[in-house]
Amino acid sequence: MAQQLQNITVAAPGFAGLNTQDSPIGVDPSFAAVADNCVIDKLGRIGARKGWVEVSTNGSSVLGSSRGIETMYEFIDNSGDKVILSAGNNKVFKGTTTLTDITPSSYTPSANNWKTVTLNNHVYMFQRGNEPLIGTDESGSFVLEKMSAHSHSTGTAPQGNEVLAASGRLWVADLTGNKHTIYWSDTLLGNKFHGNASGSLNLDKVWPSGTDEIVALTEHNDFLIIFGKKSIVVYQGTSDPINTLVLADTIEGVGCVARDSIQHTGTDVLFLSDSGLRSFGRVIQEKSLPMRDISKNVRTDLLSLIPLQTNAIKSLYSSEEAFYLLTLPDSNTVYCFDMRRALEDGSHRATTWSGMYPLSFAVLEG
Repeated sequence: MAQQLQNITVAAPGFAGLNTQDSPIGVDPSFAAVADNCVIDKLGRIGARKGWVEVSTNGSSVLGSSRGIETMYEFIDNSGDKVILSAGNNKVFKGTTTLTDITPSSYTPSANNWKTVTLNNHVYMFQRGNEPLIGTDESGSFVLEKMSAHSHSTGTAPQGNEVLAASGRLWVADLTGNKHTIYWSDTLLGNKFHGNASGSLNLDKVWPSGTDEIVALTEHNDFLIIFGKKSIVVYQGTSDPINTLVLADTIEGVGCVARDSIQHTGTDVLFLSDSGLRSFGRVIQEKSLPMRDISKNVRTDLLSLIPLQTNAIKSLYSSEEAFYLLTLPDSNTVYCFDMRRALEDGSHRATTWSGMYPLSFAVLEG
């Protein structure tokens, strides 16, 4: 018997973002089946993302046939001077409108997946299998050189794929053939890895799952957070690691699968695991309970793309726009997660962006 038709009113269509996880038959009408080139605005409504413009005028000439810029970083020295660093075509550049090749002479990087940090008015660039680089503009103009060529360097710096500047020193990990040891530099001297207050930490006997490998490092609330692929280890006492560094916590069953997926939001740390986009704060609170997943509503689609990536997965967090971007370059896919507020189940609103497939991100000051 036919029933009377009922009107369904949705005040803000699609305001809950994408939902490709649940069956479309029973999905809540506040979700969207397609939300491309969209963001969630400050009022919780779905709207168009901002546009983009090309900045560099000489990109095609200096990058040749390479895919493009794969690393970007803004270095700000103690006087407030800013240098935009980037890498592509196995070169390192400075500038924006015009890219100037500043790769040290007689030095050719084997890749462009640099991790770049600032410590004590110097910028440091690390990637696996390449001698680290150090840069400064103390002489009035920015100079980038091999770490071994720097006048105050001592000891051979580890050629790690991950570097963190925290507690007044550099922390380096993920070396070729050694993915279980962290090396730290002397205090305020990121180019000294021998003697004095430098040292190392072996995690072989610490992993809660028995064995793992370091993917990423970060610092949060004065804790050193070490992300393996399938577990997380937390240390405290980083101000004097030789004497006070002690194990504070271990988390089994969740880790990080992409070094550059880690982003600080001010009060939390976001990272990509093999089960979705996670919040470190929630992982700590819920490690013995079913964990909430920021990417719950697009989880299957997102996870299906991770194994397809041969180029590095990159991310960005914008406090101004209150979103987290995740680019999977080999799949021409960018996910945008609204971080203003969570849905009732703890997930966050997701949309996708198309027509632009960045290989790297950077948030510039001012």
